[in-house]
Amino acid sequence: MKSYDVVIIGGGVLGGAVAFYLAKRGVENILLLERNSIAQGNSSLAAGLLTRGRFKPALIPMVLETYQAIHEVESVTRRSLNVRRTGCLYAAVSPEHQKNLRELATISTESGLKVEWLDTTTAAHLLPWMRLPRDTSVVFMPEDGYVDGYTLASGYIKAAHTLGIQVRENTAVTEIIRRGDQIIGVKTASENIHANSVINAAGVWAGLLAHEIGIGLPMAPIRSHYWITEPHSQFSPEQPFVILPDARAYARPESNRLLFGFRERESASVHPFDLPDSMNGFTFKQDANGWQTLMEGAPDMSLYFPLIEQIQISSYIRGLSNYTPDGNFVLGEYPGLSGFIAATGCAGAGIAMSGGIARLVSDLVTGQPPYVDPTPHQIQRFGAVDPMSYEFIQSCADARAGKVTG
Repeated sequence: MKSYDVVIIGGGVLGGAVAFYLAKRGVENILLLERNSIAQGNSSLAAGLLTRGRFKPALIPMVLETYQAIHEVESVTRRSLNVRRTGCLYAAVSPEHQKNLRELATISTESGLKVEWLDTTTAAHLLPWMRLPRDTSVVFMPEDGYVDGYTLASGYIKAAHTLGIQVRENTAVTEIIRRGDQIIGVKTASENIHANSVINAAGVWAGLLAHEIGIGLPMAPIRSHYWITEPHSQFSPEQPFVILPDARAYARPESNRLLFGFRERESASVHPFDLPDSMNGFTFKQDANGWQTLMEGAPDMSLYFPLIEQIQISSYIRGLSNYTPDGNFVLGEYPGLSGFIAATGCAGAGIAMSGGIARLVSDLVTGQPPYVDPTPHQIQRFGAVDPMSYEFIQSCADARAGKVTG
């Protein structure tokens, strides 16, 4: 049986980020296993918004860590990850969302982020395609950006490989091997692999692997999706991306097209037992082509984006994200079980939080004091849960539906 210090399950953005952080800390003998191709799963389908502003102040250092990680990956690989630092614009109309925006601006300012209040004329100059009511409150965070999920995930793994980790593609982990109160390795179709530590960063498949060894990870696979328009002269890659809480929407440039998405009022879920081996060609039973969600969200979106009523849609992109009932993540060790660490359950924030999550996980693996408090993300914070129950899965879907910011 081959033996490694650390085996990482999953070659997406989190598995790649954890591999990079462990490698740069000098951890040797690391093996990363990916069931399909590197960075080709749900990480590659993400909108990739790197929003620094967060209502939970403890999350801000984790996003800032991702920006630092991007800089370090570019240095190691000597390749740009093409982060588009366009800034992020928040526009709120209703009194409720204006109050929330003031709170977000205060938290962001107190955390040292650059925040600018804009009038609607200035905002319209930045985004010619957007129409704003005169009494709209507008905040601009000029340091924010976005990144392609595939580029970031593959960048992490290239950097980690440069630093010495081993990578195997098309190697699915069929079982995490548990012996009493200890995890001793993983099983693939062809062999058993010994490991001192196993990091479960298997994305939407992480819950199934944990369930098979008696661990209930408090999360469920929930649909994330967005649309991309045809090219139009009003769209430019230099424009900021935008968060529109009143429309439950976000939008960002995609070259000379516009990428936009909605937080639907009833999010679609997939039972973990029904997950495909690959996301390629996967369709949802509920609202398979996203048409229902588009028709639901278009009227509110048209108040800000009049072109939506006439412009053609060129692409519909759908994937899965692990959501939790409280919007926090699923990170760290499981009580009474050594050798197991979870790095999953990112509630749609995996790209933005990847560097921060990887740093925290690497702290836990190497026995360093955690740089942020891991308590809100502990596996057992809800007590005993059954993540395979439809009631629990629905609570995770409801959490996704209630998310109105980036």
